[in-house]
Formats: sequence, structure tokens, C-alpha cells
Amino acid sequence: MKHMFINNMAAIALVMLLFFIFGCEKEAVYQNNTGKELVLSDDIYINTAPHSVTVEWAAIEGADGYVLEIGEGTSLTTVLASSDTIQTTSYTFDNLEPQTDYTIQLRAISLKSPSETSQKVRRQFKTTALPFDELVPDVIVAKDGSGDYVTVQEAIDAAPTNSTSYYYVYIKKGEYKELIEIEQNKPNIYLIGEDKEETILTYDNHSGKPKPGGGTYGTADSRSVYVRGDNFAAQDITFANTAGMEAGQALAIYIASPTSAFVNCRFLGHQDTWYAHNETRQYMKDCYIEGSVDFMFGGSKTLFSNCQIHSNRGNSYVTAASTPEGQDFGYVFENCRFTSNPLLSGVYLGRPWRPDAQVVLINCDLGSHIHAEGWHNWGDPANEATAYYAEYQSTGQGANTEYRVSWSHQLTDTEAARYTYENMFGSWDPGFLAENTKIVLK
Repeated sequence: MKHMFINNMAAIALVMLLFFIFGCEKEAVYQNNTGKELVLSDDIYINTAPHSVTVEWAAIEGADGYVLEIGEGTSLTTVLASSDTIQTTSYTFDNLEPQTDYTIQLRAISLKSPSETSQKVRRQFKTTALPFDELVPDVIVAKDGSGDYVTVQEAIDAAPTNSTSYYYVYIKKGEYKELIEIEQNKPNIYLIGEDKEETILTYDNHSGKPKPGGGTYGTADSRSVYVRGDNFAAQDITFANTAGMEAGQALAIYIASPTSAFVNCRFLGHQDTWYAHNETRQYMKDCYIEGSVDFMFGGSKTLFSNCQIHSNRGNSYVTAASTPEGQDFGYVFENCRFTSNPLLSGVYLGRPWRPDAQVVLINCDLGSHIHAEGWHNWGDPANEATAYYAEYQSTGQGANTEYRVSWSHQLTDTEAARYTYENMFGSWDPGFLAENTKIVLK
């Protein structure tokens, strides 16, 4: 028994020795096949700009070329761009984003002996910020008296008439409870809020409320803000009506300006929050619009881009478009999110206030509150033949198109390609302030 144990141990030792010898031979063969490693120097220089980076390095003895790759972030999970095999010792990547982390990876190559290559060397960097564009507003509004005016309307009244360039009104944080009207002879007004959450233009009129001089308010004159001057723009501002859920029609804003644009603004209300009149056009970018019933209505041509559309009441309707017959576009929602208060349901995307209403959704995310049928005919089957309601690649729990009303449309790629900013507005540029704009207060 003892001899058998010794023999078994000897056999195991012999097998382990053979594995070791065989492994060493394989390693020797592998090393012979990999050839000589090219050694990259640590002398790698990275020169950044807002939209580009230039990488320079020391020449490597024995290298016939180099390959440089770049990826976004602090690792190279995905390669955004790569050079060809180049013989120079510098390379520039363009079309980068400002103030963004990137990673580059460099390796040297021998064309004479492809097995000769260097280890990959990585470096991280961040592109520089854009230089500030300074803007000094024409006037400052501040409730505490630290500006030129304490009310927004005073600042609007002081603006030049029939101006051909933007008149910038900077509004400091605060709740400005006042009725505001930008008249037709006050074009090119640009309102800038200090903070979109805390710069609030509001009032509480509503349809049926008694007027001070007699009579009652209707839908249109229940507005908190009335925009009539052409080429109006606003950013970082909240437009609100606080009449409440049970007050009926109560507008946060009434837009009668031929052309207007809003970026990073909020619109708060319940029924009829946002109203844009016929023969007007709007560009709404990165905005938040909240309401209950028909809270986006009117006959305008409007592009809502990257906006959040929030319902605060169930069994209701988001849009009530009244697109005039023959108008090429109505409401177009592009990359928008349709959300709601918790536990709401039964919300239709739209119903036609007028027979030829047009509403189109492109790449929108729809919450579970959206009614499976999607669209409503406002109790008139004749509207089904004239209203145009369509979607393209909707996502989310409310995007189950199997149950959509039969008279709505699911767009093809070709049909969806029609709904672009250029097709809707041509060469019009709303002139939003650049992201690197720095407001300089007097």
C-alpha cells in the first residue's frame, strides 16, 4: 500500500513536470511570434479647444506608422473616430463638444513586421469651454427695486416702438402678479428670466369671473400674458395662471404674435393653459407645459421640440387644435415626453376644436395615462374625415398603437421625414442666446 502511494505521487509529479515543460515551450513560441515590442514614450501632448483636440507625441524607433482613436467619456468603451495609419506624429480630431470628457488611445505599428507593435497608451482630457459672449440687458426688472423697474409691464412700456432688433428685458427672481401685454407696436421683445423655476409671470383671471368695470371675462381675455408684438422671444421664465382646477378656462398665455419662440420656459395652468391664435407660428424648445383639459389649443403652426407635456387631470384631452383648412402644418411634437400626475388615466392626445385640426407626434414618449385610442372626434364623426392625427415611432406605455382609432395615422419613414424645422419655418432663426452667453447686469 505504501509503495502504491509513492508510485502515485511520482506519477503526479511527472505529469506536472511535463505540463510545465510544455507550457514553457508554448510561451517561448508565443514570444518568438509576437516579435519586438515598440516602446511608446510618455511624451504625449494634448492641446484642447472647445470643438477639437490635437495630439502630439515623440517618434518611436522602428515605428512605420501610428493609429489614434478617440471615445467620449473616461474610458474607450465606444470609439467615436479613428485615424488611418499615419506617418506623422500629430493628429487632430474635430467636431467635439465643449467641456466634455474624452479618451484617446495611441499605438505604434511596424509595416515591415506586423507582429511588431506597441502597447496601447491612453490619455484622458476635457475639451475647453466656449468663451463667454457677454450680454448687457437693455433693462432690468426686480421686485425689490434693485433694477430699472419693479413690474414687467413697465419695462415693456419703456421699450422702443417698432424696433428692428431685440430689446432685452432681464427679469430677476420673483412672482410678478400682473397682467402683461406686449402690444403690436412692440416687436422684438426678448424676456430673460433669472431662473425658470423662480421667475414667474402670473395672474388668476378665468372665464366667467366678474370684470372690475362690469361684465365677465371670456376665454381669450382670461390670459395672464398677452403677446401681440412680432418676433417675441422668452427664455428661463414661468408663465402661469393660478385660477385653479375648477375655474374653467384660464390662460397662462395668449399668443397672437405672428412669430414667437420660447426656450426653457414653463407654462402652468389647468384648462386652456396655452393658446396660440390662427396665422401665428411658434418654436417651443425644451419647455414644460402643464394643464388639464385642452390645455394646448388654437390654430397656430407650432413645433414643440424636446418638451415635456404634463397632464394634471385624468379623463381629459391634451390638445384642441383648430388648424385652418389648407394650412400646411398644425402642432408637431418632436422628441417630447407626455407625462402625468400619479394614477391618472384616460387622457386623449387630442380632439379637434375645428374640423381640420392637425397634430403629429414624432419620436415621442407616452406615459401610461394616455388613452389606448389616442384621439377623440369631439362627439362628431364628421371630424374623422377632416382632422389629421398621426404618430411616428411613439414609445412608452401609452404607445400601444394596436388600439388607436382607425382614422388616425402611423407614419412611414418617408412621411415622417416631412416634419422638420426647415420645412415648417424655412430660414427663420429665432435668435436664441447661445449657451455660453453671460448676462452682465449694469
